[in-house]
Amino acid sequence: MEQLVDNNLAVERQDIFDVMQVTRDTDLETLVGADLVDVEPGQRSKIHRHNRAETVLYFLDGNAEVVVADEVLAVRAGDRVRIGRGVFHGVRTPAQGCRFLSVQTPPILDKATGVLDLEPLEEPTVP
Repeated sequence: MEQLVDNNLAVERQDIFDVMQVTRDTDLETLVGADLVDVEPGQRSKIHRHNRAETVLYFLDGNAEVVVADEVLAVRAGDRVRIGRGVFHGVRTPAQGCRFLSVQTPPILDKATGVLDLEPLEEPTVP
């Protein structure tokens, strides 16, 4: 019988993000990426975009600023941010960190092909 409960998912460090890929090793992983992401206080991510993936961030805890294109959005727990395909974005945290759910389709990482849909901007970090 297939294991239905798994409470030992790996957390991987990607830039400033501690990422737990929730759909990894399931039938869903080729259709949708769902990642639980933690960011420590006082961090600034690299500005980047995903050229194939539409992304939604849902903030579960804390607060942050999300840079989307030329806008800076102040977000807190309960807020949802939509990021279209090919739109540059990044995250920065003030004195408090944050936790959010990142949902992407198609997934940013295609495990079958090893392709990572991630293009950094020349400027290395969120201003």
